[in-house]
Amino acid sequence: MAEVQKNPGIYHLADRPDLYEPMRDNHFEFIVHDIDNLLRAGVSTNDEGDYVREGQEILRFSVNKVNIPNFTQQAISIKRGNTTMKAAGTIEFADGSIEIIDYVGADSKSVLLAWQRLSGDVITEAVGRMADYKKRCTLIEYTPDFQQVRYWDIYGAWVGSVSDNGLSNEGGNDKRVMTATLYFDKAVPHLPDDE
Repeated sequence: MAEVQKNPGIYHLADRPDLYEPMRDNHFEFIVHDIDNLLRAGVSTNDEGDYVREGQEILRFSVNKVNIPNFTQQAISIKRGNTTMKAAGTIEFADGSIEIIDYVGADSKSVLLAWQRLSGDVITEAVGRMADYKKRCTLIEYTPDFQQVRYWDIYGAWVGSVSDNGLSNEGGNDKRVMTATLYFDKAVPHLPDDE
């Protein structure tokens, strides 16, 4: 018979606040690198006002939600006689998503659509080159007092689709948000002191 655990309550956690400080889900930053000078979606000229400026900063402050990267592996079955052994198969990262708040002055939506335009332009009907549309991103998690806990370098990220919560004459009491599906090649986790 298994021994009954003594003191199954929370007090042993309270004795170790250095170990059991809970992470909060609203202390993070998502940074998309190299999107500061992008031609807006729907524009066919190259006038000065046709470009999105400071895209990295605008998205950094506009991201409302983001998925933490993770991958899956399928099992490879190896059979011999009456037995089966399983080996790890290829690594495949799950598609991610980001949700942004559409700020009017910052024009957050234009940043997202300009990044998407790099992979597919509906005006020219051309598909972009990976060297242009695949971006490196960084997802940083913080403690409640904004000390870095861990971060991910995300490689080859690009926008596959953009959707929004629609328009309604009955609305008016909620913020406008956009959701983008992100495809990416890999994500590498780091601790703050990693180099």
